[in-house]
Amino acid sequence: MKLSDIRCERLREKDSLTATKLLSLDADTGHDLLQVLEEEPEVFIAAYVQETLIALVQLEASAPQSHLNVFVAPQYRRQGIGRALMQMAEAQLQAGGTRKISTAVRSGVSSSLAFARSLGYAPYYSLIYMERTGGSFPQETVSARLYRDEDFVAAHSLYATAFHEMRMRVGCFPDSVPAEPNEGRRTAWAADAQDRLVYELDGEIAAYSHIHGNEISSVSVRSDLQGRGIGRTFVKYLCNEIHRRGYTSVTLSCVVGNEAIHLYNSLGFQETHRMEYMIKNPDNSEHSRSGPALPASLQ
Repeated sequence: MKLSDIRCERLREKDSLTATKLLSLDADTGHDLLQVLEEEPEVFIAAYVQETLIALVQLEASAPQSHLNVFVAPQYRRQGIGRALMQMAEAQLQAGGTRKISTAVRSGVSSSLAFARSLGYAPYYSLIYMERTGGSFPQETVSARLYRDEDFVAAHSLYATAFHEMRMRVGCFPDSVPAEPNEGRRTAWAADAQDRLVYELDGEIAAYSHIHGNEISSVSVRSDLQGRGIGRTFVKYLCNEIHRRGYTSVTLSCVVGNEAIHLYNSLGFQETHRMEYMIKNPDNSEHSRSGPALPASLQ
């Protein structure tokens, strides 16, 4: 097969099931992309030979930093397809204003790590994925409720500050700045307000989190209130809420070096796997300007 035989286009809805089956062929490299495919199918580019789907590109474009992953069907590997797709996507991202590109590989998969390094990616940070299957916690009276639009300013402020401070403590994010509120984010938060929750203390918002299915994310406690047990109480409440919605397990992720790992361990969460995030600056990388290119642009 020649690289010129491949055409690339946005993943078609009718091919979603085929894409799921493709990613299921290799659990080590496809497992985490399966969740992305379920939640955000629009970020995938499909690579076809005639009508056969042979590879997927996860392309999350945003300036100045974007995220990129490639999955090639096992029978089509070691033919330069993955490298060509990565370099093509990198060129498109760079043309759109991206200055840094991240990718992710599962810890322990040496071939994926070597592939990323060969393209000029360097270690960025590690993310621990955890799961709890111990059932609900004993019921407590908790001052938590669903997020409302009028909570946006206070909730976003504590969330942005808490995560910026965590990133600085971890030491892997020297360019971190607190996320700025904007109307686009406010609209997005309002659209799924039923999955966002806040914790109140003395009539003020003290903590915030977002849940998606059985996953807890964005747990953040106001900086001046940390160390008072609010995080523990809130996470237990979030677990119970997820169980109330019918799920039998709860998942979350934690940056390596984040002290919140001790809280999660104490509540019965156990590590399932780790992902190694890597990053490159295509402006300064000779790897971005070498290797074969595909004939079609990513549409």
